[in-house]
Amino acid sequence: MKRKSLTFILSIVCLLSQAQHTLTSGRNYYRSGDKLTKQQVEFKDPGSSGRDLHWDFRMIQPINEDYTLDYTLQNPTDSSRICGLEHNTRYYYRQQRDSLQAIGYENSTTYMRYTVPELRMHFPVVYGDTLSGIFVGKGEYCHRMSLSVKGYTRIHVDAEGELLLPQCETVKKALRVRTLRHYTETGKDSVEMTLDTYSWYASGIRYPVFESIKTTLSKKGDRKDETGESLNDSTIFTTSFYYPPEKQISEVKTDPISSSPLSGESEGASSVFTEANYMPNPVETDLQISYKLTRAAKVWFTVHNNVGVPQCSTSPENASQGYNSTIINMTNMITGTYALYVHVDDMVMRKMVVKK
Repeated sequence: MKRKSLTFILSIVCLLSQAQHTLTSGRNYYRSGDKLTKQQVEFKDPGSSGRDLHWDFRMIQPINEDYTLDYTLQNPTDSSRICGLEHNTRYYYRQQRDSLQAIGYENSTTYMRYTVPELRMHFPVVYGDTLSGIFVGKGEYCHRMSLSVKGYTRIHVDAEGELLLPQCETVKKALRVRTLRHYTETGKDSVEMTLDTYSWYASGIRYPVFESIKTTLSKKGDRKDETGESLNDSTIFTTSFYYPPEKQISEVKTDPISSSPLSGESEGASSVFTEANYMPNPVETDLQISYKLTRAAKVWFTVHNNVGVPQCSTSPENASQGYNSTIINMTNMITGTYALYVHVDDMVMRKMVVKK
């Protein structure tokens, strides 16, 4: 009887853990080619942390309804580096294994590069998880003034509950992530700055559906509470963003590489990239690709897992007309099916490869 009771309890625990809303690299990494439409709205207070909460954001006042965020590859030779263009600023990220890191940003007046990248997320995460890390950055302002920043980031998956959004949209089990970025050095000797961001996620949608952001300043030496926040800070900026879920579903591309559709691949890439062999397939270690080009072209390859996360890429090479070959090392990849994207100049075609 005791064994049956224990088995029943374990089965219930297993079911509950499976039902948890989990953020993963496969479902929540940034992807090249994704374009988001979001609306800047009046600031909504995030409220308390905990479970089974209720947020009603239906009656929001828009400030800017035409706000876009575009993700592209920072460098076509490195699929792990993503650039997000938002509000005339380019933000640079590195996605490695299960980590998302901020590595810098630039706009018309400011350039910043993180010598110690800032942790933005380490997947997978569920309610209650906490992450932390430090960051250090150096840059310049208007090409003549040196800038330096230093600080720490604390990420806490601090709440879940029902989220009511405009247009009668309801997220039954929204997961909220709080990211507190505290700058201990800002370029001003006596000032510290905190950027506090709350992001709500809906299951099955890659990017947040709502965000609230608050920026505060404090003097060095101010007394802090148990979370590290100053007790004498002054709020200098607040705003919120609404990412319409229906637009994310319709506008975020399923193709993780190309910013243009793959519908023309049969007439484009395959007419130049011909007589291709992918051996062995299934592959255990090295995949050898032999092919013939009908003309000279720049060729490279990228490998993605079954949810679109980039795993590796080759460097673009100027291949000559005729027969060529390339080897891709897949030794460290787990067993499964992968998408192999063949890039030929500005064209792309896709093949499937099985790793055993």
